Amino acid sequence: MTAAREAPLRRWLSFRPYGTERAHMPETASAHEDHTPYSAGIVSVLPFLYIAWADGLLTPTQIEEINTRVAAQSWLSPDERERLRGWLDPEHPPDATTYYRWVRQIKASAHDMPSAAQKSLAELGVDMARLAGVDGPTDEAQRALAEIEEALGVVGREAVRELVGERPPAADAAGEVLPVEVAGLRAALDGRLAPLRDRIRTLLCDPAFRYPETETPTEEMREIVLGWTRRLADHGVGAVAFPEYAGGHDDLEGFIASFETIAYHDLSLTIKFGVQFGLFGGAIRALGSDAQKRTYLPDAASLALPGCFAMTERGHGSNVRDLQTTATYDAAAQEFVVRTPTEPDHKEWIGNAAAHARMATVFAQLVIVGQGYGVHAFLVPIRNRAGETIPGVRIGDSGHKLGLNGVDNGRIWFADLRIPR
Repeated sequence: MTAAREAPLRRWLSFRPYGTERAHMPETASAHEDHTPYSAGIVSVLPFLYIAWADGLLTPTQIEEINTRVAAQSWLSPDERERLRGWLDPEHPPDATTYYRWVRQIKASAHDMPSAAQKSLAELGVDMARLAGVDGPTDEAQRALAEIEEALGVVGREAVRELVGERPPAADAAGEVLPVEVAGLRAALDGRLAPLRDRIRTLLCDPAFRYPETETPTEEMREIVLGWTRRLADHGVGAVAFPEYAGGHDDLEGFIASFETIAYHDLSLTIKFGVQFGLFGGAIRALGSDAQKRTYLPDAASLALPGCFAMTERGHGSNVRDLQTTATYDAAAQEFVVRTPTEPDHKEWIGNAAAHARMATVFAQLVIVGQGYGVHAFLVPIRNRAGETIPGVRIGDSGHKLGLNGVDNGRIWFADLRIPR
C-alpha cells in the first residue's frame, strides 16, 4: 500500500476510546432483525467492521482500499465479499439493528474466550469464527487478517479491550459517601506553594479578571488578555523565577505552579503569561550574559518590555538544528546582520508577535566569515516604544483562530536587520 493511501486509513481505523457505540443507535434490536447465523468468513471480519463504524469516519479512499482488500481474499466466498461491500458503503451505513448485532455477537463470543480483552482484532475474529461451530478460518485467512490489521495501522488491542474488557461495577448510589475536608485536601495538594497559589487565586477573583462576552472581537480580546497579564506582573507573579534584582526569587517551581494555577482561569492568559515570562524572559535568564540579564530582565518581569520567542519557522517547524534564519557577524561594524533567506524561512506562529512584542529572542544560524557555527539566540528589537515596526522587520498577523484568541500569534521576516554585538 502506498504511503498516500495508508495515512487516511490510519486516521479511519485508529481507535478513539471516547465511546465504543454510536450514541444515536438504540440498544434494542429491531422486530425484523435477521437471526440467520453469519458464516465463518463474515464472523472473522466482524471486529474490523465494528471498529470502522465505532470510529465513525469513512472516506471514499478508505472504502476503496477496504473493498479492494476484501475482494482479494480468496478464502471469502463471493456472497461474503458482496455482503461485506454492502456494509462498507458510506452512503448507506449499516442500520442500528445490524451494528448492534455485531456488537452483541462480539461480546457474547468474547465471554467464552480466555483473555479476550488482550487479543488483536485479527486474533479475535479468528477465534470468533472457530466458536461459531462451522468451518473455521484457514491459515491463509488468519495471515490475511493479521496483515490487514498491521497494514492499516489499527490500534486493535486497545479497541478490543474497550469493547470486551471487564469494567469495574458501578458504585452503589445508596452506599456510604465518605466526607472530604476540602481545605485540608487543597493544602495537601498545594504543599509549600499554597501561599503563592492562594495569592494567585485571589487575584484571579478580582473583577478586573471578569470574562468578556463570548463573541468579543479578536483585537479587543488581545488587549483584555494583555491587561490581565500586566496585572499579574504588577503583583510580581511574572518575576517569580527571576533573580532578586529583577523582582523575583529564583523560584522556578513557583513559576510552574503559577502557570498551572492561572490555567484554571483562562488559557489565553496562560499562554500569554508563559510566552512573556517563561519563553522570552526565561530565554534571557538561561542564555543571556550577566549584562543582558541585568539590562532586560527587570523590564521583562514588569512587562515594561513585552517580548516574544522567535524560534519556529514556516518551512522547518521547531526543528531547531535546521532553522534557516541567519545572523552573520560583521566584524568591521561589530554587528550581527539578521536575515530571513527565503519567504518560507520566516518565523511562524510566534506568540505576542502580531501586536505587542517589542523585542524577540531570535534563534538563528550564526555565520562568521562564511563559516556556520550552529544555532544561537539573539535579542532582536522588532518594534519601537510607540509600537511601530522598526526598519528591517516585517510582521504579519496569524489572525483569528478557533481558540486562544487572546494570544496575538504572528509571523516575522528580517531583511538584513543589524543588531549590536
